[in-house]
Formats: sequence, C-alpha cells, structure tokens
Amino acid sequence: MGTRPLRAPYPIIEDLFPEPLAAWRRPLPTAAGGGGAGAPERPYELVVFGASGFTGQFVVEEVARAAGGGELRGALRWAVAGRRREKLQAVLERAAERLGKAALGAEVGVLLCDVGDAASLAAAARQTRLVLNCVGPSRFFGEPVVEACVENGASCIDVSGEPRFLEGMYLQYDGTAAEKGVYVIGSCGFDSIPADLGVLYTRDKLKGTLTAVESFLTVQSGPEGSCVHDGTWKSAVYGLADQDNLRKLRKRIGCAPVPVVGAKLKRRYKKQDLCFTIRN
Repeated sequence: MGTRPLRAPYPIIEDLFPEPLAAWRRPLPTAAGGGGAGAPERPYELVVFGASGFTGQFVVEEVARAAGGGELRGALRWAVAGRRREKLQAVLERAAERLGKAALGAEVGVLLCDVGDAASLAAAARQTRLVLNCVGPSRFFGEPVVEACVENGASCIDVSGEPRFLEGMYLQYDGTAAEKGVYVIGSCGFDSIPADLGVLYTRDKLKGTLTAVESFLTVQSGPEGSCVHDGTWKSAVYGLADQDNLRKLRKRIGCAPVPVVGAKLKRRYKKQDLCFTIRN
C-alpha cells in the first residue's frame, strides 16, 4: 500500500499471519512524474521540512552527519525547508558547528515554503523524492504536507504518533499514493521506532514464540524540573479528547483487531516510571 501507519506489533503479526501482510509489499505502479523508477531526476533526494523547529534541528544534524560520514552510497543531494531563510541558515550553521565543520556543503539547498501555502508546498515536493516532515502537531499541520507530496510524486515520512492523523491519512490518500508510486509513512519517531526495534530484537533473540512485550520508560528530570514540548503536549491533549472520532474512523477502515495470543497483559504503573504494554 502507499500509506502505512506503523505500529510496534507488526513484526510479531508478520510471523503469525504472513499472507495478509504479503499484500503490503505488492509492487507499486509508477505514474509519470512520480517518485518511482523512470521518473525525471529531481534536484534533491530528500528535503527536511520544518528544519528550524525543535525536532527539525536534530533531524538536520543527523542527515548532515550521515551525508558527510561516508555511510551513504555517493553524495546526498538534500535541502532544508521552512518559512524563514535566516532561521534555516542558522540551523545549518549550528549543525556544521556541532559536527566540527566550517560549513555544510553546497549540496544542501534552502527552500522556502509554508504549511499554509499549498503552492509553496507543491513546489517543494516537486523538487525532491522524499520529504521528512518535522512540522506538528500533525492533526493541524500534517495533511497539507501529505497532500502536496502525494499529488506531486514525492514520498513523505514524519515523526507523528497521532493515531487520528495517521489513520486518517491512510484512509484518504492510500489509493492515490499507490497510483503515484510513493509512500506515506508515519510514526518514524520516538513513539514507535524504539518499540519496533525492541520488539524485533526480542523476537529474534527469544528461543520460543513471542506473544507479548511489556515496555518500561523511565523519565528523569534535571535540576530545573521536567517539561513537555508544546507540540507534544497538544498532540496528547487533543488525541485524548478525540477518542470517539478515532473509533469511528477505525470502523470506516474496517481492520480486524489483532488477536490475543497467550496471556493478556495488564497495564501497570510504577512511581517514576511510565509503563505501557504492547499486546497481540
């Protein structure tokens, strides 16, 4: 499929039900101007959108490290994108400083676009094969980016952990994304990647059948106390307040619940720990 809201249990589901998930890997058709093979060459291979934001700064630094560290096959043509050129330049300078470089190479472009300006988003999407979207909360700012990418043949990856957004995008854009030969993949951030890798590692190392995983997250505060980023806080608050609409959305998608295998874990909470369970 074109869009895939990823969740931690998928590696386990694949073991239990290999046939249904095989359809997720079907070859995607390539439309003219799309992001697949045979498409015209684009100036950039990836664009970091929202590069000057809290998350975007770290993404820029990591992309710059990978691009300059010899980890990739050839030079990476990439760009940063956002509303203000001076802020984007400052992010590139900060990344270069942290990596011990005088400056990042000329291969790093700067694109000006705004989530409220559809034409600017479309122009940016047409210049790249992949957009790394770091603008949130996604329920307010994510869909224009997804739409611009899908309509202009660019794949889109984001760090959203907001179920309503992820599954809404799946419902609305999956068919078009498949036709264009592009992917829209959410949950590529803290919410899911550590859990995905942790489950996969546990499954591979466990001598037996993995039926459930219980995860623990310990939060430690500094001398000034704890704080939550504004975007994360809004995502959590609006997500909790919107559970009824999420249930209605999932009924429209029509996915069957994942069956419970083995003992069903109960949620637990420990003082100074955030504990949650991944059940299947």
